[in-house]
Amino acid sequence: MALNLNIPALLEHPVFIAETRPQKIHQLLQELNTQDAVDIATHLHNELETLNRQKVSPSQRMQALDCYRTLVIKTTNVLATDYINATLPLEDKAKSAATACESLWIELGYGYKLVLIDLQNQLIKLRTDKNSAIAIQRAMHAIAQHALVQYQTYQTPPSFIWSDLHQLYFCAAKLGIMHTVIADEPAQLSIKTYAHLLTSIEDTYKHTLLMSLAQPHHLIQQDISAIADYLAHHVSTARITAIEPLENSSGAFIINLTSDAPPVPYSKKKTAPNPDSELLLHTIDLIRDIHEDLNKLQNRTSPVNGSISPDANHNDYIALLAYLITNWGISPKRIFSRSAKNGDIEIVAGIDKIHNIITATSITNDDSHLALNASHATPSRWKILNISATGISIRRYHNAEKNIKVGGLIALRGKNEQQWSIGVVKWANCGTRDRLDIGVQLIAPCAESAVAQTFQHSAISNILVLPEIVAVKQVATIIAPRGTYINGRQLTYTYNQKSEQVMLNKLIERTHDFERIQFNIIH
Repeated sequence: MALNLNIPALLEHPVFIAETRPQKIHQLLQELNTQDAVDIATHLHNELETLNRQKVSPSQRMQALDCYRTLVIKTTNVLATDYINATLPLEDKAKSAATACESLWIELGYGYKLVLIDLQNQLIKLRTDKNSAIAIQRAMHAIAQHALVQYQTYQTPPSFIWSDLHQLYFCAAKLGIMHTVIADEPAQLSIKTYAHLLTSIEDTYKHTLLMSLAQPHHLIQQDISAIADYLAHHVSTARITAIEPLENSSGAFIINLTSDAPPVPYSKKKTAPNPDSELLLHTIDLIRDIHEDLNKLQNRTSPVNGSISPDANHNDYIALLAYLITNWGISPKRIFSRSAKNGDIEIVAGIDKIHNIITATSITNDDSHLALNASHATPSRWKILNISATGISIRRYHNAEKNIKVGGLIALRGKNEQQWSIGVVKWANCGTRDRLDIGVQLIAPCAESAVAQTFQHSAISNILVLPEIVAVKQVATIIAPRGTYINGRQLTYTYNQKSEQVMLNKLIERTHDFERIQFNIIH
């Protein structure tokens, strides 16, 4: 199979000659007179770009790349802190950090792909398999890290990522090196990253495929990182096989090695799989492992395999593992169809701002003291893309606020509507020039703004009271800041000059932003 990888053109007569001597590279990196991650990233990118645009022997190129790789990993880890908690669309600093990380991973990937191509083009290939395995695995790791930056900034990875990954895996399969153990450099083991657990091409490939199947655009950035770490401990239990008859298609995904696309659920394949160009990814054993970890967490113990830290928030991981079981097991099906719709809609994001806008809309000025830290909330105008029975997809206009997060609470109001509907941001997709599309699950057609005080604390917080909806058997709930819910906790909330004393009895939903809680009124 001839490799047709995404690589830069090599210059016949480069202006600058790349440094390839490891000792000299280490010396130059130590002499870098800066601690600023952006400056270091710029220097590394320039050096890698020079190296990747000229002809160098594969052994020299590999040595040089390995010298730069440790610092690339360290630098991108530091830069990631600028976008890992960012709201959408990204502000300039977060956007610059993400762009710098992408550029470094692209160049590092270029380098290892060039090494592989040169090794495969050699007429005499004695003892090249080990170096080919290293080049493929490190190229895959760079591609996977590039994709991870895209996921955490809610962009769609370019299609060449998948074409390259499939070709690299197929090449490794032809050479019989998918399971060759590849250890990281000692210096890289000290860096906090899951990569050292992925010691073969097979595991690195499966990890990248499964991260795509986790639908990261539905997750907050920290959860994407948490899944990458967790999966690295369990990825060996996922299997790749040739096409074979299946009694049950749950946990089976089709990989098309000739495509530029990620794997797709077997159940969504409209034609019979092609055994000449397609493979199966099986996740049933992986799902069993996740179920075991989930049971341990539900019984208030930590998994002994090290995949979840004893200090981690177990409630967060319980929700995350349930999410993975759904996405890596039985693929969810859309219940309601979408229909395109034109028009604009106003939105407000965050509990406090939603509280204030509802207060301003529905309560007289004499009662406005009920709003805690009341400040005027200005709605943003968005464009409606499509709508279904339970959700809506909308696109940001360029002058709207930059304050959206997946899992965040928003209020929506269409033209000529008096009340604000309440929804949760379920996915996001960013594009160029601050384009942002989001999908919103609608959870209530209206809400009351209220202030709540628990009996255990004197602190007061803004909450929203969502009405009972008899038609869909949805009981009344409250939306409160994260950390409010404790089973049996009592609180008093006040709205419309009325006070209610309630007991919290069931957590319906929890995100990074809020908790949605069922309650009983205490008479």
